Amino acid sequence: MLLHCPRVQALLPLEKIQLEHKGPAWMHWTEHGGTLILRIADLKFAEIIAPAEKSGLFLKVELTPVEIVVHKIEVFAAHKGLILATMKPPASELHLQPILAACHVPQPKKFIFAEDSRLEVRPCKAGVVDLTVQGEFRARTVPCREADLVIHLTPGDLVQLLSFLLSLAGCTGSSP
Repeated sequence: MLLHCPRVQALLPLEKIQLEHKGPAWMHWTEHGGTLILRIADLKFAEIIAPAEKSGLFLKVELTPVEIVVHKIEVFAAHKGLILATMKPPASELHLQPILAACHVPQPKKFIFAEDSRLEVRPCKAGVVDLTVQGEFRARTVPCREADLVIHLTPGDLVQLLSFLLSLAGCTGSSP
């Protein structure tokens, strides 16, 4: 499943690294060995010169056009055998604990990751949600080929996230 992301940014001041996407970005939702993965590739590296106030992964995900997003979520959930819950009306925000949140950064050969992080999802305007991952990010030197951002979730957390997005999408317009 692909969802459009008008904002993708990783701010990692301890490593003096910033990753962003220039132009349209797409979050790829997939599964590998029972772990559900949200991934955004083709990020651009920049060195942080001035100290950043906040550290973490900051994303905006579009839930429009509603009919298409609802269909994508329902087909993805059915394909993965996930039973979605109905949340009417949707909660004001959702908090999850990813298995892993990480970035690969080829230029300095860094794998920056947080195993104990918090994912917060909240609507920011009609048809768009903010996803923020914060935690204690650490780095290891690892050769990698492309700059990307990944968030690993358990099936249960993915069900909660998809159910939340589905309920928000249903409230943004006329949806089945």
